[in-house]
Amino acid sequence: MAFSNKRKLDRVTHSSHRRGGSAKERRSNALVGKRDGSNREDAEVKLERTFPGGSDDEDHSDGVHSFNNVHHSEGVHHSDGVHHLESDNNSPSLYDSPRGLKKGSLKEVRLYNWMVFSGPVRLVAADGINLIAAANASGKSSIVCALVFGLGYGPNILSRNKELSNFIKKGEKRSYIEITLKTDEEKDICIRRIMHLTKEDKVETLWIVNEKKVNYTYVVEIQKEFSLSLDNLITFMPQENVSKFSRLSPEELFEHTMSAIDRGLVHTYRQLKEIINEKKIGENKLLTYEHDIAEIEKVITNLEGKKTQFDNVRKLLATVKLYRVKKTELTAIAKKEEMKKVGEYIDSLVKEKDAHFDTLRYYLLEVEKCHRIIGKLSERLSEKREEVRNCIKQYVLLNVQLEEAESEIAKEEKAMQETVRRMYENREYVTDIDKKVKKTKEEIKKIEEYFTEKNEQGEKKTTEEKEKSLQEELKVLSNMGKQLLMSRYTLQSEYNAMTDKIKKRRNYENIQEEKMLNSIEFTLRERIVKYKRDVKNIVQTHNLLSDTFIENLRIKYDESKIANQNEFNDAIIEELSRQNILYGPICKYIKCTNPQFDYVVEFCLKKYLNSFLLIRKDNKDLLEDLYRKYKLSVLTMSRDNHNFCFVTNEMRKRGVQCFVYEIIDSPEVVKNGLVNFLPLNISFIVNDDTFKDKNTKEIKDFNEFMLREISTQMKEEVTSLFYFCNNNVHRYKISSYDKNVYIDNFSYIDKRCKILYHISSDVQKDLLQLYEKQKKCHTELELLEKNIKILDDKKKEKNDEYNKLLLSKSEMNIMKKKLTLLKGELKDLENSLHLCFKGENIIEEKKNNVTVKVNQINNKKICICEQYFSLLKMHTKYDKEVVSLSRKLNQWKRYLHVIKGQNAENEEKHETLKRNIQLERTKLTTYMHEIEELEEIIKFQKGELTKGELKTLNSIDMTMDDIEEKLQECNMKQKIYGNLEKDEEKYNIIIMNIKKHNEYVKKKKIDMENVKRFLIQKENEIENVLPSWSNKINEYITFLNHNFEMFMFFINPNYGGKIELVKKNNLYEMCQLFIKVRFTNTSPFLPLSVSHQSGGERSLSTMLYILSIQKLTKNGFYVLDELNQGLDQTNERKIFELLSCLSNPILYKKHFQHHYEYKYVNIDYQSKAQYFILTPQVIKNISFRDITVHYLFNGFGVLDDQFAGFCHELPTAPYSRT
Repeated sequence: MAFSNKRKLDRVTHSSHRRGGSAKERRSNALVGKRDGSNREDAEVKLERTFPGGSDDEDHSDGVHSFNNVHHSEGVHHSDGVHHLESDNNSPSLYDSPRGLKKGSLKEVRLYNWMVFSGPVRLVAADGINLIAAANASGKSSIVCALVFGLGYGPNILSRNKELSNFIKKGEKRSYIEITLKTDEEKDICIRRIMHLTKEDKVETLWIVNEKKVNYTYVVEIQKEFSLSLDNLITFMPQENVSKFSRLSPEELFEHTMSAIDRGLVHTYRQLKEIINEKKIGENKLLTYEHDIAEIEKVITNLEGKKTQFDNVRKLLATVKLYRVKKTELTAIAKKEEMKKVGEYIDSLVKEKDAHFDTLRYYLLEVEKCHRIIGKLSERLSEKREEVRNCIKQYVLLNVQLEEAESEIAKEEKAMQETVRRMYENREYVTDIDKKVKKTKEEIKKIEEYFTEKNEQGEKKTTEEKEKSLQEELKVLSNMGKQLLMSRYTLQSEYNAMTDKIKKRRNYENIQEEKMLNSIEFTLRERIVKYKRDVKNIVQTHNLLSDTFIENLRIKYDESKIANQNEFNDAIIEELSRQNILYGPICKYIKCTNPQFDYVVEFCLKKYLNSFLLIRKDNKDLLEDLYRKYKLSVLTMSRDNHNFCFVTNEMRKRGVQCFVYEIIDSPEVVKNGLVNFLPLNISFIVNDDTFKDKNTKEIKDFNEFMLREISTQMKEEVTSLFYFCNNNVHRYKISSYDKNVYIDNFSYIDKRCKILYHISSDVQKDLLQLYEKQKKCHTELELLEKNIKILDDKKKEKNDEYNKLLLSKSEMNIMKKKLTLLKGELKDLENSLHLCFKGENIIEEKKNNVTVKVNQINNKKICICEQYFSLLKMHTKYDKEVVSLSRKLNQWKRYLHVIKGQNAENEEKHETLKRNIQLERTKLTTYMHEIEELEEIIKFQKGELTKGELKTLNSIDMTMDDIEEKLQECNMKQKIYGNLEKDEEKYNIIIMNIKKHNEYVKKKKIDMENVKRFLIQKENEIENVLPSWSNKINEYITFLNHNFEMFMFFINPNYGGKIELVKKNNLYEMCQLFIKVRFTNTSPFLPLSVSHQSGGERSLSTMLYILSIQKLTKNGFYVLDELNQGLDQTNERKIFELLSCLSNPILYKKHFQHHYEYKYVNIDYQSKAQYFILTPQVIKNISFRDITVHYLFNGFGVLDDQFAGFCHELPTAPYSRT
């Protein structure tokens, strides 16, 4: 029941008495709120119920004791939406005495506009175990989320939405969470978080602690002060993180456990790890220093060796320098001797050049003479050739003139011929015109007679009125025709639609194929569709059908349209089956002749309905293409003929109706192909009541009889039967080793047919109705066709009459126009006749003029010929002169060529002498420059030498070859030392590096001493911290192991569990905690993990481990959300019994007393930890001893009387539900 926020508070009290003595009283709260999105009112209901407990020796098998009478104030509701039930004076209320809570325990939670609650919703907690029971999706996890955000933790703990705005109730702008924690016996601390949603969907938070505004840092300090560890899975496990616990690594489990006991333990553990890590770093650093010192000492030794090499090289360079100076002096002396020889050679070349120049001068004068004579002859020859070219030009002009004269004569002659021809044609033309004139006059006379006749008849009546009446009648007939055509179109469309429906309902092949495609999986369907789409290519590739057939189909169907493409492909598939090439899919060719047994046919053939039957087994290419490329199921023919059984009279008496193949209507080749894979020829169907009231022996006799009959008909031994009866399929088989051993079993099959189609009674009824409608529509169409034909005949008569009227009306106008045209034509013909007579005289005059013109052109041609002959004589004379001049010119050119040949040798020799002189002079200049450079080098080198080196240089008496040998020896030595002599600074750098490395070694040795002292310090720190910490850890693990082992034994004596601490070394550098369990006496202990245990086993182990730690922790409360999911009722009942014991220190001491004396840790056996366990359901008839149960009636998942069984023993205790 829901209560509105606008109603007032009403307190309803009730008393509760224990049967047979006093005991602790526990309270239970029920929270009722509005789920987000519902249309019910927001409300909060708090119900307090007292569950009396009993003494230890009291029987609690009856579960919860009944309440006394409860009094309600009827019809009164309160504004805060809270409905209270309080106990009488004999039972303490929630607010009376302190409840023994630890510091940091949860006392109260208040929510407003939070997630699924509108509120304000209030939860009052008790000490010990608080069990929050509610249906799924009712808001249990909303309370857990409120604890996280209300105590200052972030959303990363919850593994939910990261935005705080998504936790505020949808549609609300303001929300708050108020949490009250216990501080001591006198006062509590109240933390309130007020959240306001801004326009930008951001959340502004205000923190208030004990009615004072604080910041977030203050809230974090409260977390530390009250030992709140909501980020630890052991103390706070929301629903989203239940699976995370089993995924914790051993080291993470150790840290979470120690953190739940005491955060200082984890801090010390991490401090130890840090100290050990620093110690390892120091040891590595010490090794690095030692290695560096050894390497530097090697470098120093290497540098000292290089220094020695530099000293040797410097001595060698001094010797090389002296030999190089001596080599330069000897080179300068040799250069001076060579320069002297070059000067003498230049003088001899100059004398030879002067002597050769006189001969060259004579030849040059002869060449000049030849050039002058050749120039004059060339000028005369050019003049004569120009005269010859002029003559040729005149020849050409005269030829052109002659051709023009001849063409004029030919033109005039042609004109003469044309004139004669025209005269002849003109006579024929005159005759034709005369005939046309006579004919035209006759036609004009006939038309005039027609007009005279019309005028004599006196036809005055006008045709306008008759024309209008005919037009109106034609219009009416046209409208009637349109109406009849529309009616015919409508009836024709309806008739075609009914025809298509009839065809579709009777076309069982396509229907079966469509149902089969819809029933198989997507991959198989796509393969068949792809085959149908590509069937044309398959046929053409393997030459299955003729090209003529394909071309005829292409003409018949327009392949540009998708519908026609499908029809085209279907026609090819039909042709393949008609020619017994390929059948497929087989469902198209299967029909059940007896619809009563269609489910039998489908059951037998369902595996092969989507298969294809290839008749020609030898076509391996096609078979491979269908199987590999299209991945189709292809059947082949192994045998063409099979023996088929038939039903005998004896069989029919025993109940056999028919064999399966008899009710299958398909092509014989398909039936034979299927018999290769299925026993259709021996499978049979029996009547439904055949096996009714029959025992096993009778059924066996029937099976043996059928085996004998079938073996006789098949002419071979048959050892198995396959037959159908009612909803069952029977299989009977005799063993091949022992005929007395047989297998007889049957299985159920569904009579509903999913693929095969037959015309049922309903479909037949629809078909009859369609046939009647089709017949009626056909009759109406025939009547309509007759009416349209009659109307067309009337329309044709009226049109003929109207056309005759129009012809008679337009005939007079046509005659008038024709008369006018004939008169104009007669006038034109008379003018043409006059012109013809006049043209004969003009042609005669033109003939005489042509004769005179031809005579004049002939005279002109004679004059041109005389000029042409005189010009030929001049051309002959000039041509002879040109030939003689050409000969003379060629003679002088040959003489010039001879002179040039002789002169070329002299010129070449002269140029060679000039080049040699120039080269020698260049060489002389080079020697002079080289000698100057050598003298400067010698002067510079001697300036660098000391007096002692100069004396040594003067004492050297060696040839150039000896010096070269000495320098080569020095070069070999220099190569041995490498390039050391090239860099003088390198020597100084080596000395500096030796000094620097020595200082570095000294510094490193000092650092090594510091590191050794640092390592000693870290070892001392470990010795100071490790013993006390390790003793505590070992005792804590001992305590946990004892508790966990006892709790597992408490749940089930066959269960076992232990806690193992594995450390990397004695320094506890890396600690790993393993939870190992077993659930049978014989099984080994296995680590708790997803791969080893089931979900229920992990949930049980996790809950027991968390309960094992409660006596060690400082936390005020623990939250476990739906951790009991996966537990069976026995284990869950045991868990609640264990919780009852843990909530009672006396019972805990009695059942789980530790006999180990703990020296380093203090165990508070009297403390009672506060647990919040959230569960979607509670086991019925369970005894809640020392457990506070909170019921949350909220959400759409709450069913009617969901908690009736739980409260059936409380007839006087009402419960509320929303």
